[in-house]
Amino acid sequence: MFDQAIGLAAFADAIAACDPAARVRDALAAPDLAPRLAGARRLGIAIGKAALAMARGAGPVAHGIAITPIDDGAALPAGWRIFVSAHPVPDQRSVEAAEHAWRIAEREARSEDVVLALISGGASSLIEAPRDGLTLVELRAITSELMAAGAPIADLNVVRSALSRVKAGGLVARSPAHVVTLAVSDVIGDDLAIIGSGPTIATRAPLASRASEILRRYGLAVPPLLATLDPRSPVSRADLARVILPMTAFADAAIAALASRGIAAHRHDPPFAGDVGATATELAALPGLVVAWGEPTLTVPADHGEGGRAQQLALELARHLRGTRRVALVIGSDGSDGPPPAHRPTPAGAFVDGRTWDAIVAKGLDPAVALVRRDAGTVLAAVDALIVTGPTGINHADLAILG
Repeated sequence: MFDQAIGLAAFADAIAACDPAARVRDALAAPDLAPRLAGARRLGIAIGKAALAMARGAGPVAHGIAITPIDDGAALPAGWRIFVSAHPVPDQRSVEAAEHAWRIAEREARSEDVVLALISGGASSLIEAPRDGLTLVELRAITSELMAAGAPIADLNVVRSALSRVKAGGLVARSPAHVVTLAVSDVIGDDLAIIGSGPTIATRAPLASRASEILRRYGLAVPPLLATLDPRSPVSRADLARVILPMTAFADAAIAALASRGIAAHRHDPPFAGDVGATATELAALPGLVVAWGEPTLTVPADHGEGGRAQQLALELARHLRGTRRVALVIGSDGSDGPPPAHRPTPAGAFVDGRTWDAIVAKGLDPAVALVRRDAGTVLAAVDALIVTGPTGINHADLAILG
């Protein structure tokens, strides 16, 4: 029988199975890559929520920087140093991080060197350099409005790429070295140009026109500078780039972890990616024990409460499961769901069952109002439904297990 303890044990096993350090080590030892690295001086740039683990997997470098939202306190291999930057909205630290990364890629690198670019989810806000004609404050406002409007990560990262000098291949555009990009995916489709906004990947798409269309679709103003950008696509470098952990990896690992405990589950495809309320309705109707994965979209009102996508989806599911014997674990693979609450640890998600909704009501709270105000975290905390894991060091979007 699937319960909270089994769900959290499967979650822990899936984290271990998706260890970015091990995947980086395996990739660098692969027969098609190892000969290219043999004898070359290695420089390293790791960016994202998995940056520290990926840097550890890469091993010693002549000089490397791991740009991360959180310092886990553990040592890195020789040559690496840690830079803690901003997430989910860039700030001046993000600009400084971009300058540090450019210094390695452009000024320190030589033609005979190899730059290991290790990219994972969260990279988009951790490094930033607004295009000329746009301030960091303006860029922050645009991306924050897009997030509040519920834009999926693919749309958000297209706009970020168009407005930034360091994204869409900009980080290594002038590097004389050979660049090897290894990526851990948190986006549906595992598009290297979308993961972390592709700092080492020059997209073939006309970014300015795509970004303008996306902004108009959400009713947002289009910055004048987009009309001045060269409509031609950047020229891609002839470097090696690959996804070493696809977005499906975490869901598959969770299914295997459940199977090892004698519990059969099946993966629900396609990944959930639409409105969080519609996602809950769809998932609640699925029979049997289901492992679903993806990132629902969530619009956020100005007068919002505390919570994140996973908590909102869990509360929506609690309404659907009310009075039944079914349960659901909804959890972010990175261990952090939504902005940090004011007076309690940041949750990874929540575990709900057929009693959760009425338990909230019994506390004198209104879960329906909490859904509207995007205040799922407050009411779920009141009934001890939140799950706190701390940062996991990986990032493969959200997981929902319903039984």
